[in-house]
Amino acid sequence: MILLVDDNQELLGQLSEFLSAYYIIRPFRSAEQALAFAIENRGLIEVSVVDYVMPGMNGEELARELRKVDPNMMVIMMSGYVDFERIEPLLKERLIYRFYTKPINFEQLQRGIDTAAKLYLKKQAI
Repeated sequence: MILLVDDNQELLGQLSEFLSAYYIIRPFRSAEQALAFAIENRGLIEVSVVDYVMPGMNGEELARELRKVDPNMMVIMMSGYVDFERIEPLLKERLIYRFYTKPINFEQLQRGIDTAAKLYLKKQAI
């Protein structure tokens, strides 16, 4: 199952429609709702794709909370506002698996999700 979190309704709808051909998608417009869902469905979410800039809890905060729920969960972050000084440490500490800039290339994101899901399954098997 893939958790998709973005406050942009239009992009969320487009990504959900595209990715639902490949995965079970659970889209959310708020980090708080996504986190509540992740807690209720602990161990069922392989990959979370989260926007960095959102009202309330931002993508980094959400990623940290999601990894508390499931330390093996793979988190992919995306943003239209690129601040590599903030993103690079998240990649180095392996809080996030990949980072994509908006506008998103849907096929590239789908390949990244595939790789992340395979890594999640390997981690679960250990």
